[in-house]
Amino acid sequence: MARKYKLFELLATFSPAETRKIRKLLRSPFFVYRPNILELFEILLAHQEKKGLAPSLEFIFEKLFPRQKFQAIKVRGLMSDLLERLEEWLLIDHFRKDAIESQLVLASIYRKKKLEKNFQSSIKKSHQLLEASPYRDQHFYDLNLQLYEENMSHQSASKRTENLFFQEISQNTDISFLIRKLKNACSLLTHQSVVKAEYDFGILDYFINTLEESPYLEIPIVALYYYCFQFLKEENNVQYFQKFKKIRTTYRSHFSTEGLRGPFLLGINFCIKKLNQGDLAFGREGLELYKEGLQQEILLENKMISRFTFTNIVATAIKLEEFEWTEKFINERTAQLSGPFQQATVSFNKARLAFAQKDFGQALMHLQSAEYKDLVNILIAKSLLVQIYFELEEIRSLESHLDSFSQFIRRREVSDYHRTNFMNVITYVHKIMATPAYDKKARALLQQKIREEQFLSIREWLLEKTE
Repeated sequence: MARKYKLFELLATFSPAETRKIRKLLRSPFFVYRPNILELFEILLAHQEKKGLAPSLEFIFEKLFPRQKFQAIKVRGLMSDLLERLEEWLLIDHFRKDAIESQLVLASIYRKKKLEKNFQSSIKKSHQLLEASPYRDQHFYDLNLQLYEENMSHQSASKRTENLFFQEISQNTDISFLIRKLKNACSLLTHQSVVKAEYDFGILDYFINTLEESPYLEIPIVALYYYCFQFLKEENNVQYFQKFKKIRTTYRSHFSTEGLRGPFLLGINFCIKKLNQGDLAFGREGLELYKEGLQQEILLENKMISRFTFTNIVATAIKLEEFEWTEKFINERTAQLSGPFQQATVSFNKARLAFAQKDFGQALMHLQSAEYKDLVNILIAKSLLVQIYFELEEIRSLESHLDSFSQFIRRREVSDYHRTNFMNVITYVHKIMATPAYDKKARALLQQKIREEQFLSIREWLLEKTE
């Protein structure tokens, strides 16, 4: 059984450049109080690079303390210390990358130490850095609010009342609140669409209708999330998507890569939902968003693509029959998938591509060549296997798989959406098999039911098989 250590999972995320920096930190006596910490780091790193799995405590102990009697507590203690040192480095690295936040934290420290000149210097630097920043996204307004609050705390403590920044704090509080509230509302609407849940949007309902006429929509990041909320809420009112698109392109320089990721994914999800409803034009909008997100690295984290994003891109391109582009994407972007999931993700998506190109034997080979760990991908793989067995006319294998698939769903904790969707897949495949090809009336009724089903991920394929 694979061992899971928080420390080992953290190590897997470090780039070569980060690893070199960490080595310098671990050589410093200021940070490292116990011997063997650097040695433990190198052992774990080497093991991770060779095998991808965490070594046993016994293996680590033997490497660190040869010819000594095994003591698990000794290894766990060293691992705990190493994890603390790595977490310290993560914090140091974070503040080094965010100069504005660093200066604000420093200003707070100086204020508490009552070092007036130092405080003023840090506040001035914070203000200058904020003004020089090209971005006006959520992070900017959060930091701006923090800057004014820090200034007010300083003025209050020194009993100066000539300027307590009440108006600036009020305005920035409103902006930060609006961004957060709209962002959260978009998340609620997205989640609400895939699970049977009704969310209370709180006080948003009281002012959402007044935003259209308010000056807040002149702030690009507020407008971006407002239009996201509206097109998610009113799916058929596509004017909001067009306004979202205009804001995104017109004010692209206002948004950092990180700040744009959320709205980008909301726009993509909307397009894919429309594609699933048969709107190819929006499907192409979604694929273009994916391409733009890859090119500008909006959809990347630490230069890597998540396996979920990778799979969603392939699924979208296949639905649009962009087979040549899909194959190129898989081959060119494989290296950007994280190691533990790379093989399974690539095999799974090659299987989907081969199936779409009607190479069912190749699809079956790819599907069976990797072990899938993610529950949703397991469900999709099992659904794809249903289609492959059907196409290959392997009836016994198909019937057996349908039964085991049904039992699998019943025994697992899956979302209402996925449970309904995949049980529908099983049900309609059974019905197609039981409906004679010559019974045109029965087939027409079955087609109608398939069209009317709310959750059915392979609707087009099922309709094709009822013709």
